[in-house]
This record gives sequence, C-alpha cells and structure tokens, in this order.
Amino acid sequence: MINNNNLRIIYRTIFFGLLTLTIGCSKEEKLSQVEIKWTKNEVPHIKANNYKNLGYGYGYVHAKDRICEISGQAITLRGERSLRYGADAIATIGFLKTTNLNSDLLFKIRIPEEWVQEEFEKLNKETKDYIKGYVDGINYYVSTLTEEERNELCEEGPVITFKTSDVIRSAMRFGVQKELIDIGPHIISSSQAWQKKTTNYALNSPHTKAVEIEGGFGSNGWVYGSDVTKTKSSIMLSNPHSAWKRTVHQQRIYMHQYHLTIPGELDVAGASFLGIPFPMTGYNADVAWTILDAATVTPYVLQSMEVEESAVAPKYLMDGQQKPLKIKSVPVRVLEKDKKIKTHVFKFVESELGILYKLPEKKGKPAGWYAITNPGEKNAKGLDQFLAIAHSKSTRDFISAVENNRGILSQLLVADKFGEVGYVIAGQIPPITDDEMEKYHINNSTAAFNVINGTTSDASFRDSNNRPLLAPASFYPNIISKGIIHNTNNSYKYTEYGNPQKDYPSVFGQHKPDKAIGKKKAAGLRYDPRLIMSAQRMNEITKDSIVTPKEALEVLFDNRNYAAETFLDRILELNNESISEDAKNGFRVLSTWDRKNNSKSKGALLFHQFWKKIIKMGVLLSSKNDDPEIGSQINITPQNSPAIINALEEAVHELANFGFQPDDPWGEALYTTVNETRIPLHGGSYQEGLLNGEMPAPLTSKGFPYILFGTAYVQLIDWNDGNLNANVLLSHGQSNSIDYKGHLDQLKMFSNKKLYKVPFTQKDLNTTKVIDSLILTVDHVK
Repeated sequence: MINNNNLRIIYRTIFFGLLTLTIGCSKEEKLSQVEIKWTKNEVPHIKANNYKNLGYGYGYVHAKDRICEISGQAITLRGERSLRYGADAIATIGFLKTTNLNSDLLFKIRIPEEWVQEEFEKLNKETKDYIKGYVDGINYYVSTLTEEERNELCEEGPVITFKTSDVIRSAMRFGVQKELIDIGPHIISSSQAWQKKTTNYALNSPHTKAVEIEGGFGSNGWVYGSDVTKTKSSIMLSNPHSAWKRTVHQQRIYMHQYHLTIPGELDVAGASFLGIPFPMTGYNADVAWTILDAATVTPYVLQSMEVEESAVAPKYLMDGQQKPLKIKSVPVRVLEKDKKIKTHVFKFVESELGILYKLPEKKGKPAGWYAITNPGEKNAKGLDQFLAIAHSKSTRDFISAVENNRGILSQLLVADKFGEVGYVIAGQIPPITDDEMEKYHINNSTAAFNVINGTTSDASFRDSNNRPLLAPASFYPNIISKGIIHNTNNSYKYTEYGNPQKDYPSVFGQHKPDKAIGKKKAAGLRYDPRLIMSAQRMNEITKDSIVTPKEALEVLFDNRNYAAETFLDRILELNNESISEDAKNGFRVLSTWDRKNNSKSKGALLFHQFWKKIIKMGVLLSSKNDDPEIGSQINITPQNSPAIINALEEAVHELANFGFQPDDPWGEALYTTVNETRIPLHGGSYQEGLLNGEMPAPLTSKGFPYILFGTAYVQLIDWNDGNLNANVLLSHGQSNSIDYKGHLDQLKMFSNKKLYKVPFTQKDLNTTKVIDSLILTVDHVK
C-alpha cells in the first residue's frame, strides 16, 4: 500500500525536477504550466492560463486526494460493478442502496453511450476544454503510480484509466438516479415479463428487494440580505451534508475543497462531490452559493401503459391503436461465482415513450406496465451550469446563469455583496400543471398524483421527436429578496422567511391541505422538524433587527434539539412514583439535560435512543399544512402513557446493555478517532430537529460506529466594504487517508466549533504560509 509520506516524496521530486526544466522557459512553454499551492488544511489553489490546463491541475489534485473514490464512481456509472464485483453484491450510489446488477442496468439503460457523446458535444467550449484537461490530469497522476501501487492502492481493485465520458456520466446521473427507487427492484423482471418468463436473477431476492434510501440525507442553507444585515452586503451560511468516511463499495456524497484561478478570467473556490469538477457550494469575489437536495420535487411522471405481452409480437396501446413494441437488448458482463466472466443479455420492450417496466402493486402505484417521462434525462448541462455560475457577478446574474443552463436537479441558494439573496431550482422539471396532472391521472384514487394515463399521446408530455418537454423559466418559483432565505431540504413554499410563496404546480412540492396532510415530509416524519427549528431561530435572531456572521454560525452550532424543546416538558409530566426505578432514573436525567446535542450534553444520548421509539409509536401529529410557524404536537393520552414510559425504560436498558449510563455525555458515544486521538463530536439526528445534523449509524458498545450523513462542509461568507471574507471547514478533510494531518486538524476545529479563513485573493496567497507547492508542465495534453 502506498502511504501519504511516499506520495509527498513523489510530489516534491516531480516539483524540483519540473522547476529545473522550467527555468528560462519561453512564453509558449509557460502557457502549458499549472501552478498548485497548498495552504492550511491542505487546500489546493490551482492556477493556469487556460481551461484545459486548469482542469489538468484539478484532475491531478483530485486524484491525489481521492483516486479510489472517483475510480469507484466511474466504474459504477459505466455500469461495470457486476463485471468487477459480481451481480449480487450491494452498493450505495449517492444515498440509494441496491445490488450491483440493478445499478448497472439502470445506468446502461438511462445513460447510454450515444447519449453521453451527444451531451459532451453540446457543452460550451470552455467546459469541454476543462473536462478534457481534468481527465488528462487524473490519468497523469495514475501514470505516476507503479503497477503495484495501482493494483493495491484501493481496496476494491485496480485504479482505472479515466475517460471524458466518465465526467459526463457524473453530471447525467443526477437527472435519472431517483428513478432507481421506483424501478430498481423490477428492472430485471421487466426484461422477461413481456415474454411471460422469469430468470434466476429475477427470482434472486437481493435484486427484488426495495431500494433502500439511506436515512439522514439532508442539508441546510441560510442567506441573509441587507435588510437584516444592516450593511450593503449579504451573509451566507452554507451547510451541505455528506458522508464523513468513504467506505468500500459505497459511493456516497463525499466533499472535496479547492480553488481555481485563470488570471483575468475565472476565480472561484468551494467544494464539490460525486464527480462534478466545479464548486457546487462555493464563492467568487462577488457571489456565494450553496446546493441542497430538491427533496420535494417530483422529477418525472409514471405513465400507465396497456401492454399485450407476447414472446413473438408484444404490443402497446396508444390513441386507440395497437402498436408493436421494439426490443432493446442490454448486455451486462458479470463476474460469476466461479470467477469467470459471462455476458448476460437483458431484453426490454420499448415504446415511443421509452423502455417499459412492469411494476407490482405498491402504495401509490397500481400493478402494471409503466413508461417514464423525465425531462432530466439526457442532460449534462450541469457542467456548463456550475461553470457559468462561477462567473456570476450578482444574485440576479447567478439565477440567470442557472436558468440558461439547467442541469443538475437541486435547489440553490445565493447571496451577493450587494445585499440581495436568492433561491432557484437548477434541474429540469416536468412542465405539468396541477390541472393537467388531474386531467390525465389514471382512474384510481389510490394512485400517486404523478401516475398518469400512458395510452394517449396528449399525456405524453413529449415533443415531435419524442423528447420530454422542458418547462419555461416562468414555470419555476425563483425568489430574490433582501430579507432571509433558509432551506433545510424543504420546498420553495416557506423558503423565504416570513413570506410564504404563492402555490406553484405540485411537481415542486405538494402544499394544498388535502394533498399534504398526513404525508411524510422529512426524515420519515409527517412534519419537518428542521424547518420548524430554523424558522424559530430566524425569529429569535431578528428580534434586534440585525443578523451578524456570529449569529448566523450559532444557528448551526448551538445544537438545540427541537424535539426536546417542544415535547419534553409534556413527557416529563408522566413521571410518577409507581413507575420502575430505571424509568425514574431516565426522567431524572432528561429533566436536567440542557436539551442540546453538544459533546458534553448529558441526556442527549438517552433521548436519542428514546426518541426513535416515540417516532415508531406514531404519537407525533402533523399540522394541516407545512407552515413552520404552526409547529407540531405530541398526542399523549391515558391509553398510550404507559407505552411512552416503557419506551424510556427500554432506552435506559439499551444503554446499559451497550455499557453506557443514561447521563453519559453525548460525545462519549458520538466521536471519532484519528491516530489514537479521540475527538468528541456534536450535532445529532434530523428526526430530533438538529440543524447541525449528524445522523449516526445505530449505537454499539463502542458508541456510534460512523456518521451516515451530516455536517461536512461549512462555508460562512460575508463582505467587509465589498471585500470577500470566507471562513470554512471541511470536517472529514481532503483526503481518503486518515493519516494526513489536515484530517485531524479539521476534526478538532469542528469539535471546537471553529472555522478557518481561506486565502482567496492573490494578495492573500502572497502573505499566507504555503505548506507545499508544485508546477506541472502539461505539454503532452493535446
């Protein structure tokens, strides 16, 4: 295995060798150079004279830090997991967990090679140049490895050689990945059902299990305009969440931080994930932005089809006529249990609406054949999108850049140095009004609102080339304000604090009382505790009419527990003399708890175990709408009181079984260890309404083994007299290796709730300590 010290020797050897070669270089030769400087916490600052060389520099840096991660992503999106690891093994893709074979089939069907090449050619020249350079930079790093290093560096197998198509797939996956939830367990069976056959794979239970959505996926963002900052500028606190640790075969969201500069052309910094080589949460001299999941958006419609199944001549009904279905073969190479590779061919039926899938009955979806119309398919514009916004000069300029390059489905918040803040949805959305959705809804009252009639071309929502229709800019709920915009993965409706937006089509989120009541809204709950807590905090920090950067950070790091603040007093009333001593002890601990999830908070650990049981009991009531000002309620009755007391007693017993006391500090269970240094952490469960979300895996005798999703990258931006002030933190650090110093340093800063200032201007860089540097010559890049 290659370690970090060996890598440093390699880098410095390259540096001094290239430095010698570049003395006396001509102007033309210097144009083919990339300058990389690493400052505090191993943040790379990459400077070049053109986009291709800039991409080359970042590709090299990204590979240096994350080669195993980006190699694994490329294998996944190529549809080659079954080839390398077998069909039945389980993989996590983003935040969805399914088998390798299901994953391979989805990406081979929904991101075919011909689409990838077409989308690459559509990109702007600057974007294409950057991507070509980025891939060359990765491959150059790979070329510096010995054969042994290339084979042993990553646990899951040899490092691959990268292609530009790998980057295009990274962008295209955002438009189609959520389809896996509906069709994943039924892709294989759909390839045979039209022939009235089944395969061993179709009967193999791992492939037919529901796709698991990893709990705890979420992010936060707050932007404060000049009306509340009382300056001429805005404040932004970005808090995108990700996994904290890369695990083999789990392609989770995992962030990387960097700074890109082409003098006089581009100057942008921030963090990105999942193979997008531009900052997705970031800033330039004038504008800052952050990305959140478009969790409430419905990105596609399911069209119910009438299919005449036949192994000889299958047909489908459209506009009263029977039409022949085409047969589409999808080959997948599979590593069999005997270690031999065999090609399996899966044959699907295809209509004018695309490939059809036979789905069993499921809540909201009657059994039958379905097509999918998804305007987010065949779209790599997210790459143009993030380069365009990197150039933006104001909030309005930023929103315009998104509107002209809608690609990666997400919600974006933006703030500028002129005092305006904004909200925009970045992906393509079905351009379907509620009236149209109701008109074409299938004749089944139990069906989800986006299940429509697929037997009429009027409900195809496609153009003359059978491509999904795209919505005009006027269809989207943009917001521009000088007040407060906050988002906890909720929809547009209550994103502007104190100013609920008018209703937009339900594809952006269902807010009509008859549609919304009783539905799960966040973290598996029928209310959104983080949104309610955020609204409560906005009310508190604006009482004096001024919001400061310090207050903005405290909203995140005060670790207040919404569930405890809201419901605990009512629960404590159940304490009485007739209950067990363990239950009394539990009540005692909770009664003295500060109702926060700081590392030293005593009671947070007990409440965490207890609250999971309360959620399962179903005693938490949702409001009639999503307005965070209304809050939520707990339904405690004489009938369910004994069960609530018993849940607390069980939580005390669980802790004892794991070797914990009820009043052990939260940081005794939530911690991480680096180089034998134990670092207590803070933050907590989304289900408890912690804005500083740290969604841990289930408790063990050693504490919480890891964090599924949580606060990873924190970005606090403001402007002093028009000058950028950027303070950030990347909790899990830059590199896959836990041995590098920056990992420990940033974890300690997170534990102490401290950010650090990142040098951005050339003046900053000239006066900042450079911990390492490198000049790459890229004359071999064509």
